[in-house]
Amino acid sequence: MRAADWIVVILYFAYVIREGFRHGRKNADLNDYFRGKQSLRWWAVGLSVMATQASAITYIGTTGQAYGSGMTFIQFYFSQPVVMVVLCMTFVPFFYRANVFTAYEYLERRFDAKTRSLTSFLFLM
Repeated sequence: MRAADWIVVILYFAYVIREGFRHGRKNADLNDYFRGKQSLRWWAVGLSVMATQASAITYIGTTGQAYGSGMTFIQFYFSQPVVMVVLCMTFVPFFYRANVFTAYEYLERRFDAKTRSLTSFLFLM
């Protein structure tokens, strides 16, 4: 990379770090951090959930999958918005009432730490 490229990269990271510190001071506890002080609109949360699933591996993997097996898998991406709405209407209120941030936290409260660790391990496998 050239000097101009490095300057852009350094400025970008400096900006991201500055904004992180600036907005991070506004969060008093984990509830503020994870739930945005519960001030986000439903559509913003839904778009955030969908964007979370769109990663670099999605873009790289789908092109390889399309090359290998055709475009039949694309139905998953067309149904994703509908499924996200259904999931957000069922699971989000449940977790909100249970006052937990993750499914693993719920499993720990409902059962024990061993169950949480086992499900986390199984998810990673």
